[in-house]
Amino acid sequence: MTSKPQEKTTYGSFIMPDYKKLISKELVAKIREVEYFQDSMYSELAISATLDFFTKRYVRQLYDFTQVTKDTVIVDAGAGFGWLSMALAFTTDASIISIDADENRVIAGQEMAKLMGLDHKITWKHGSIGNLPLEDKVADVVYCVEVLEHVYRDKKAIPDLKRTSKDLVILTTPNLWFPAIAHDTQLPFCHWLPRPMRIPYARLFNRTEVENDNLFWSPIAVLRQMKGFKPISKWLHYKSLDRFKETFPFYLPYGSGRHVKELGKVKGLYYEIASRFGMFSHYISPSLSYVFKRVEK
Repeated sequence: MTSKPQEKTTYGSFIMPDYKKLISKELVAKIREVEYFQDSMYSELAISATLDFFTKRYVRQLYDFTQVTKDTVIVDAGAGFGWLSMALAFTTDASIISIDADENRVIAGQEMAKLMGLDHKITWKHGSIGNLPLEDKVADVVYCVEVLEHVYRDKKAIPDLKRTSKDLVILTTPNLWFPAIAHDTQLPFCHWLPRPMRIPYARLFNRTEVENDNLFWSPIAVLRQMKGFKPISKWLHYKSLDRFKETFPFYLPYGSGRHVKELGKVKGLYYEIASRFGMFSHYISPSLSYVFKRVEK
């Protein structure tokens, strides 16, 4: 392992690592051999680029909303193999708790973190959102990234996230109101149909393999569930649209992985217009991505 490279940054004390130097080819080969991960759809992802994505997209902007010290406790709820947890461990002095409903992923993630020298910074737990194996207000920050759509609008899910955080909840999930969802079939209005009707629609366009039977949340449903917390991010889970733009270019670690060089002109124009609505931009953005701060003790 090499030391973290020092560089100037506008995100407080945050330092962006050079993962290409931290993750050697030999280490990548060992990670790809980890049981359960090696047979997963993610086994061929670019490891350093994946960590870079989670750091740019979810860790760096945290410093715009709070201080992160050795006394900070961060929960990654619905962590999967733990990429976000590992990115947090690489870049902060916080204690990380990584939780997932798939016990095999938890075991594999723990082994992968050990290979990267991060096992002393992450506590791994098996558990589901709605019944997290955590005490009340155990964490300063709770992340829930692209998970809520998989819990079938379970009314216990968001209260469980709130229960475990004494300060911030950062959640991202596709917006039910948006006409097409990239995290699903991408077919217009498909997610608005009753679930039995989605497969025939997806079959018409050869998209059945990505119709995941998800149930999505509306902005109103999320905000109602988040009583006692207030949204403090202005664009998605960022301080501003400019902060979001600073994440480009990036590697998108979903499916087989792909590189995204820039924000397209049409999407960029839409985002520029939508972002002018400030807090209300969440209603018309493709993702319900927020940083919520506790206002009730």
